[in-house]
Amino acid sequence: MRSIPSVSIEKWHEVSEQAHDTRLPLVIPGLFEQQSRLWSPERFATQWADHEVGIVVDLPSHGVPYREKSKDYHKNMKLADFISLLHSGRSCYLNQVALGRFPELQSELDLQKLKLTRIFAVNLWVGNKTRSGLHFDNADNLFGQVYGKKKALMVSPVYSKFLYPFTDNPSKSQVDPDAPDFIRHPKSARIEVWSCELEPGDGLFMPRGWWHHITAEDISISVNCWHGDSLSEMEYMRLFLAGGMPVLWRTAYDFVWHGLLKHPYQYRLFSPPPPGIKLYDKITSRHS
Repeated sequence: MRSIPSVSIEKWHEVSEQAHDTRLPLVIPGLFEQQSRLWSPERFATQWADHEVGIVVDLPSHGVPYREKSKDYHKNMKLADFISLLHSGRSCYLNQVALGRFPELQSELDLQKLKLTRIFAVNLWVGNKTRSGLHFDNADNLFGQVYGKKKALMVSPVYSKFLYPFTDNPSKSQVDPDAPDFIRHPKSARIEVWSCELEPGDGLFMPRGWWHHITAEDISISVNCWHGDSLSEMEYMRLFLAGGMPVLWRTAYDFVWHGLLKHPYQYRLFSPPPPGIKLYDKITSRHS
Protein backbone atom coordinates (compact mmCIF):
# COMPACT_ATOMS: atom_id res chain seq x y z
CA MET A 1 0.00 0.00 0.00
CA ARG A 2 1.33 3.43 -0.92
CA SER A 3 -0.18 6.92 -0.74
CA ILE A 4 -1.16 8.73 -3.92
CA PRO A 5 1.06 11.84 -4.11
CA SER A 6 -0.50 15.27 -3.69
CA VAL A 7 0.22 18.52 -5.56
CA SER A 8 -1.08 22.07 -5.11
CA ILE A 9 -3.52 23.62 -7.59
CA GLU A 10 -0.71 25.84 -8.86
CA LYS A 11 1.56 22.83 -9.36
CA TRP A 12 -1.26 20.95 -11.11
CA HIS A 13 -1.57 23.82 -13.58
CA GLU A 14 2.16 23.47 -14.26
CA VAL A 15 2.35 19.67 -14.53
CA SER A 16 -1.10 18.61 -15.79
CA GLU A 17 0.18 17.96 -19.32
CA GLN A 18 3.15 16.05 -17.95
CA ALA A 19 0.86 14.06 -15.63
CA HIS A 20 -1.17 12.92 -18.62
CA ASP A 21 2.04 11.74 -20.28
CA THR A 22 3.56 9.96 -17.26
CA ARG A 23 0.13 8.55 -16.36
CA LEU A 24 0.51 8.46 -12.60
CA PRO A 25 -2.35 9.33 -10.22
CA LEU A 26 -2.32 12.63 -8.33
CA VAL A 27 -4.44 14.25 -5.61
CA ILE A 28 -5.08 18.00 -6.02
CA PRO A 29 -6.48 19.41 -2.74
CA GLY A 30 -8.96 22.26 -3.15
CA LEU A 31 -9.34 21.96 -6.92
CA PHE A 32 -13.16 21.69 -6.54
CA GLU A 33 -13.46 24.09 -3.60
CA GLN A 34 -16.08 26.27 -5.33
CA GLN A 35 -18.35 23.28 -5.91
CA SER A 36 -17.88 22.15 -2.30
CA ARG A 37 -19.26 25.50 -1.15
CA LEU A 38 -22.23 25.53 -3.53
CA TRP A 39 -23.41 21.94 -4.04
CA SER A 40 -25.35 20.09 -1.33
CA PRO A 41 -28.18 17.55 -1.01
CA GLU A 42 -30.42 20.28 0.39
CA ARG A 43 -29.89 22.44 -2.68
CA PHE A 44 -30.74 19.53 -4.96
CA ALA A 45 -33.92 18.76 -3.04
CA THR A 46 -35.03 22.39 -3.23
CA GLN A 47 -33.93 23.49 -6.70
CA TRP A 48 -34.69 20.31 -8.67
CA ALA A 49 -37.28 18.62 -6.46
CA ASP A 50 -39.44 17.33 -9.33
CA HIS A 51 -36.60 16.05 -11.54
CA GLU A 52 -37.20 12.38 -12.38
CA VAL A 53 -34.04 10.35 -11.82
CA GLY A 54 -33.04 6.71 -12.09
CA ILE A 55 -31.22 5.43 -9.03
CA VAL A 56 -29.95 2.20 -7.51
CA VAL A 57 -31.02 1.42 -3.95
CA ASP A 58 -30.08 -1.05 -1.20
CA LEU A 59 -26.71 -1.72 -2.78
CA PRO A 60 -24.82 -4.92 -1.96
CA SER A 61 -22.59 -4.60 1.10
CA HIS A 62 -19.66 -6.31 -0.64
CA GLY A 63 -17.23 -4.46 -2.91
CA VAL A 64 -17.94 -6.27 -6.19
CA PRO A 65 -21.32 -4.91 -7.35
CA TYR A 66 -20.69 -6.30 -10.86
CA ARG A 67 -21.81 -9.72 -9.63
CA GLU A 68 -25.39 -8.50 -9.12
CA LYS A 69 -28.24 -8.23 -11.62
CA SER A 70 -28.91 -4.59 -12.43
CA LYS A 71 -32.70 -4.96 -12.54
CA ASP A 72 -32.83 -5.96 -8.86
CA TYR A 73 -31.61 -2.54 -7.71
CA HIS A 74 -32.99 0.10 -10.08
CA LYS A 75 -35.82 2.49 -9.24
CA ASN A 76 -37.16 5.75 -10.66
CA MET A 77 -38.23 8.62 -8.41
CA LYS A 78 -38.26 12.38 -8.02
CA LEU A 79 -35.01 13.94 -6.88
CA ALA A 80 -36.58 15.27 -3.66
CA ASP A 81 -37.64 11.72 -2.74
CA PHE A 82 -34.15 10.45 -3.51
CA ILE A 83 -32.61 13.06 -1.17
CA SER A 84 -35.02 11.91 1.56
CA LEU A 85 -33.88 8.33 0.92
CA LEU A 86 -30.29 9.53 1.10
CA HIS A 87 -30.84 11.04 4.56
CA SER A 88 -32.63 7.90 5.78
CA GLY A 89 -29.28 6.10 5.82
CA ARG A 90 -30.11 3.52 3.18
CA SER A 91 -27.42 2.66 0.66
CA CYS A 92 -28.41 4.34 -2.60
CA TYR A 93 -26.80 5.95 -5.63
CA LEU A 94 -27.62 8.46 -8.33
CA ASN A 95 -24.69 7.44 -10.49
CA GLN A 96 -23.15 8.77 -13.69
CA VAL A 97 -25.79 11.37 -14.52
CA ALA A 98 -24.76 13.87 -17.20
CA LEU A 99 -24.11 17.20 -15.50
CA GLY A 100 -25.86 18.85 -18.44
CA ARG A 101 -29.16 17.80 -16.87
CA PHE A 102 -28.41 20.48 -14.27
CA PRO A 103 -27.32 23.53 -16.32
CA GLU A 104 -26.81 25.66 -13.22
CA LEU A 105 -24.26 23.19 -11.85
CA GLN A 106 -22.59 22.96 -15.24
CA SER A 107 -22.16 26.74 -15.34
CA GLU A 108 -20.48 26.64 -11.91
CA LEU A 109 -17.80 24.20 -13.07
CA ASP A 110 -14.90 26.07 -14.66
CA LEU A 111 -13.38 23.47 -16.98
CA GLN A 112 -10.58 25.83 -18.04
CA LYS A 113 -9.41 26.00 -14.42
CA LEU A 114 -9.18 22.21 -14.37
CA LYS A 115 -6.68 22.22 -17.26
CA LEU A 116 -8.47 19.56 -19.31
CA THR A 117 -8.54 18.94 -23.05
CA ARG A 118 -10.87 16.84 -25.22
CA ILE A 119 -13.62 16.41 -22.65
CA PHE A 120 -15.78 13.36 -23.39
CA ALA A 121 -18.28 13.57 -20.52
CA VAL A 122 -18.91 15.32 -17.21
CA ASN A 123 -21.01 13.37 -14.73
CA LEU A 124 -22.63 13.82 -11.33
CA TRP A 125 -22.60 11.15 -8.59
CA VAL A 126 -24.74 11.41 -5.41
CA GLY A 127 -25.07 8.59 -2.90
CA ASN A 128 -24.78 7.11 0.56
CA LYS A 129 -22.76 4.02 1.52
CA THR A 130 -21.55 3.42 -2.04
CA ARG A 131 -18.87 1.15 -3.54
CA SER A 132 -17.89 1.44 -7.17
CA GLY A 133 -16.17 -1.90 -7.57
CA LEU A 134 -12.63 -2.21 -8.99
CA HIS A 135 -12.56 -1.20 -12.67
CA PHE A 136 -10.66 0.85 -15.25
CA ASP A 137 -11.74 3.62 -17.63
CA ASN A 138 -10.74 3.96 -21.29
CA ALA A 139 -10.06 7.71 -20.92
CA ASP A 140 -8.27 9.87 -18.35
CA ASN A 141 -10.52 10.79 -15.45
CA LEU A 142 -10.41 13.89 -13.25
CA PHE A 143 -12.58 13.13 -10.23
CA GLY A 144 -13.83 15.83 -7.87
CA GLN A 145 -15.06 15.17 -4.34
CA VAL A 146 -17.62 17.90 -3.61
CA TYR A 147 -19.61 16.93 -0.51
CA GLY A 148 -18.68 14.36 2.12
CA LYS A 149 -15.65 12.09 1.92
CA LYS A 150 -14.54 9.20 -0.26
CA LYS A 151 -11.72 6.70 -0.19
CA ALA A 152 -9.96 5.72 -3.39
CA LEU A 153 -7.86 2.61 -3.98
CA MET A 154 -5.95 2.37 -7.26
CA VAL A 155 -3.92 -0.33 -9.01
CA SER A 156 -1.58 0.15 -11.96
CA PRO A 157 -2.55 -1.56 -15.25
CA VAL A 158 0.69 -3.58 -15.06
CA TYR A 159 -1.09 -5.75 -12.46
CA SER A 160 -4.16 -6.41 -14.62
CA LYS A 161 -3.43 -10.13 -15.02
CA PHE A 162 -3.61 -10.49 -11.21
CA LEU A 163 -7.05 -8.86 -10.90
CA TYR A 164 -9.32 -11.64 -12.22
CA PRO A 165 -11.39 -9.60 -14.71
CA PHE A 166 -14.95 -10.73 -15.38
CA THR A 167 -14.84 -12.72 -18.60
CA ASP A 168 -17.88 -10.92 -20.04
CA ASN A 169 -16.76 -7.49 -18.79
CA PRO A 170 -12.96 -7.45 -18.65
CA SER A 171 -12.82 -3.81 -17.50
CA LYS A 172 -14.38 -4.98 -14.19
CA SER A 173 -12.50 -6.99 -11.54
CA GLN A 174 -13.79 -9.82 -9.35
CA VAL A 175 -11.38 -8.72 -6.59
CA ASP A 176 -12.71 -6.74 -3.62
CA PRO A 177 -9.73 -4.65 -2.46
CA ASP A 178 -11.49 -3.80 0.81
CA ALA A 179 -11.85 -7.50 1.67
CA PRO A 180 -9.47 -9.50 -0.54
CA ASP A 181 -10.00 -13.27 -0.76
CA PHE A 182 -6.55 -14.73 -1.40
CA ILE A 183 -7.93 -18.26 -1.51
CA ARG A 184 -10.29 -17.52 -4.39
CA HIS A 185 -7.95 -14.93 -5.98
CA PRO A 186 -4.41 -15.90 -4.92
CA LYS A 187 -2.61 -13.83 -7.58
CA SER A 188 -4.19 -10.63 -6.22
CA ALA A 189 -1.79 -10.86 -3.25
CA ARG A 190 0.96 -9.67 -5.64
CA ILE A 191 -0.57 -6.29 -6.50
CA GLU A 192 0.55 -2.89 -5.23
CA VAL A 193 -2.32 -0.65 -4.11
CA TRP A 194 -2.26 3.15 -4.07
CA SER A 195 -4.71 4.93 -1.77
CA CYS A 196 -6.00 8.33 -0.69
CA GLU A 197 -8.76 9.89 1.41
CA LEU A 198 -10.62 12.60 -0.47
CA GLU A 199 -11.99 15.56 1.49
CA PRO A 200 -14.63 18.00 0.18
CA GLY A 201 -13.06 20.05 -2.62
CA ASP A 202 -10.28 17.58 -3.44
CA GLY A 203 -9.53 16.44 -6.98
CA LEU A 204 -8.06 13.08 -8.04
CA PHE A 205 -6.44 12.51 -11.42
CA MET A 206 -6.89 8.88 -12.50
CA PRO A 207 -4.97 7.98 -15.66
CA ARG A 208 -6.68 5.84 -18.30
CA GLY A 209 -6.24 2.12 -17.73
CA TRP A 210 -5.61 2.44 -13.99
CA TRP A 211 -7.94 0.27 -11.90
CA HIS A 212 -9.81 2.15 -9.17
CA HIS A 213 -12.25 1.36 -6.37
CA ILE A 214 -14.02 4.30 -4.73
CA THR A 215 -16.12 4.10 -1.57
CA ALA A 216 -18.18 6.44 0.59
CA GLU A 217 -19.35 5.52 4.08
CA ASP A 218 -21.80 8.42 4.31
CA ILE A 219 -23.61 10.96 2.10
CA SER A 220 -21.42 12.07 -0.77
CA ILE A 221 -21.54 14.23 -3.90
CA SER A 222 -18.88 13.87 -6.61
CA VAL A 223 -18.27 14.96 -10.18
CA ASN A 224 -16.00 13.43 -12.79
CA CYS A 225 -14.63 14.52 -16.16
CA TRP A 226 -13.54 11.92 -18.73
CA HIS A 227 -11.08 13.65 -21.01
CA GLY A 228 -7.77 13.54 -22.86
CA ASP A 229 -6.62 10.60 -24.93
CA SER A 230 -8.32 7.22 -24.90
CA LEU A 231 -6.49 3.93 -24.57
CA SER A 232 -4.82 2.94 -27.82
CA GLU A 233 -6.04 -0.22 -29.51
CA MET A 234 -2.86 -1.98 -28.38
CA GLU A 235 -3.29 -0.83 -24.77
CA TYR A 236 -6.94 -1.85 -24.72
CA MET A 237 -6.17 -5.27 -26.17
CA ARG A 238 -3.46 -5.79 -23.55
CA LEU A 239 -5.96 -5.03 -20.77
CA PHE A 240 -8.72 -6.98 -22.54
CA LEU A 241 -6.53 -10.08 -22.74
CA ALA A 242 -5.39 -9.87 -19.11
CA GLY A 243 -8.12 -12.41 -18.32
CA GLY A 244 -6.61 -14.88 -20.79
CA MET A 245 -8.47 -17.37 -22.99
CA PRO A 246 -11.66 -17.34 -20.85
CA VAL A 247 -12.26 -13.73 -21.96
CA LEU A 248 -11.90 -14.69 -25.64
CA TRP A 249 -14.20 -17.70 -25.26
CA ARG A 250 -16.82 -15.61 -23.43
CA THR A 251 -16.66 -12.89 -26.08
CA ALA A 252 -17.28 -15.47 -28.80
CA TYR A 253 -20.11 -17.01 -26.77
CA ASP A 254 -21.85 -13.66 -26.21
CA PHE A 255 -21.44 -12.79 -29.90
CA VAL A 256 -23.25 -15.96 -30.93
CA TRP A 257 -25.72 -16.55 -28.06
CA HIS A 258 -26.85 -12.99 -27.39
CA GLY A 259 -25.99 -11.46 -30.78
CA LEU A 260 -26.72 -13.92 -33.56
CA LEU A 261 -29.29 -15.99 -31.66
CA LYS A 262 -30.90 -13.02 -29.85
CA HIS A 263 -31.08 -14.58 -26.38
CA PRO A 264 -31.56 -11.80 -23.79
CA TYR A 265 -28.60 -10.82 -21.62
CA GLN A 266 -29.06 -10.09 -17.91
CA TYR A 267 -27.18 -6.84 -17.40
CA ARG A 268 -25.25 -6.47 -14.17
CA LEU A 269 -24.90 -3.54 -11.82
CA PHE A 270 -22.70 -0.66 -13.06
CA SER A 271 -21.70 -2.75 -16.09
CA PRO A 272 -21.82 -1.99 -19.84
CA PRO A 273 -22.82 -4.50 -22.52
CA PRO A 274 -20.24 -7.31 -22.88
CA PRO A 275 -17.63 -6.99 -25.65
CA GLY A 276 -19.24 -9.85 -27.59
CA ILE A 277 -22.57 -8.01 -27.79
CA LYS A 278 -20.87 -4.69 -28.63
CA LEU A 279 -18.88 -6.40 -31.37
CA TYR A 280 -22.05 -7.92 -32.86
CA ASP A 281 -23.85 -4.55 -32.76
CA LYS A 282 -20.87 -2.80 -34.36
CA ILE A 283 -20.67 -5.30 -37.23
CA THR A 284 -24.41 -5.37 -37.90
CA SER A 285 -24.70 -1.56 -37.76
CA ARG A 286 -22.10 -1.30 -40.53
CA HIS A 287 -24.21 -3.52 -42.79
CA SER A 288 -27.62 -2.06 -41.97
